[in-house]
Amino acid sequence: MKHKYPPLHLLSIFEAAARLESFKAASEELYITPSAVSHQIKALESRLGFDLFQRKSRGVAVNNAGKIYLQYIQKGLGQFEQGTKKLQQRFASPSLKISCFTTLASNMLIPQLGAFQEAHPDIEIRVEIGNKVSDLQYEDIDLAIRLGDGNWPNSIVHKLTDIQISAVCSPSFANEHKPHLLKDISRLPLIDFTYVDDVWSYWAKYVGLNLKDSKRSLSFNDYDSAINAAAQGLGMALAMFPIENIPLSRGVIVTPFQNTMPYAKSLYAVYRPEDAERHDIKCFLNWLKKSDLITSKDE
Repeated sequence: MKHKYPPLHLLSIFEAAARLESFKAASEELYITPSAVSHQIKALESRLGFDLFQRKSRGVAVNNAGKIYLQYIQKGLGQFEQGTKKLQQRFASPSLKISCFTTLASNMLIPQLGAFQEAHPDIEIRVEIGNKVSDLQYEDIDLAIRLGDGNWPNSIVHKLTDIQISAVCSPSFANEHKPHLLKDISRLPLIDFTYVDDVWSYWAKYVGLNLKDSKRSLSFNDYDSAINAAAQGLGMALAMFPIENIPLSRGVIVTPFQNTMPYAKSLYAVYRPEDAERHDIKCFLNWLKKSDLITSKDE
């Protein structure tokens, strides 16, 4: 079947000129001359049989027909772009863009990515680090690793591991204060999170401890800063495991007590349903599940 739509290069030029409402601005964007834009627009209008622009003494304006046509063209060009991107992801050299929060990237992914690259040298990994939750529907992200309850509509969600909360401090802090029993926490400087109401009291209640007279020496508005402060010997903080497995194994932090509390949120891998059969995502998830990144500190 022979298609009767105008040549795609004419549609691309029209889209730029109509979106910008300027032949000159369109020419600069497309790296062609304004006269070439004008000529191609006239050719498109002649082919369609109606005008798309109202010519003025100082430029052009999109008429009603042009506004309607622009909506169709932008939708069609968007589908071409989306289809091209998906085919490149599937058949070109694989590139997997992963979004994750700062602590997980620094403590879990980055130290182990070399092992993944050795196992899968054909897959390029791009990591976007930040605490903002990426929108997989609209952002250029293939796979997101998130803390949550697993409720992300219109997505494929794989649970990676549950989270346990333990009290941690630096080795020097432990040597100085010698916390051997749970009740010892009451006399220690504790590091708080300002975004969680009285998290220490909540943890203490779970493990059967009264912290009525405890000292809260520092508060931070994010988790990373609180854990870094604990690693610097400034107090005791509550840490998430297995996210802190590597700092624990390297002796950056220690856990004086075996008491833990399950966290309400778990760790998940999230991606788009249309990417369910992507080879690079399958390889990464299989590697992640087989690695020691998501095992508990006691295993």
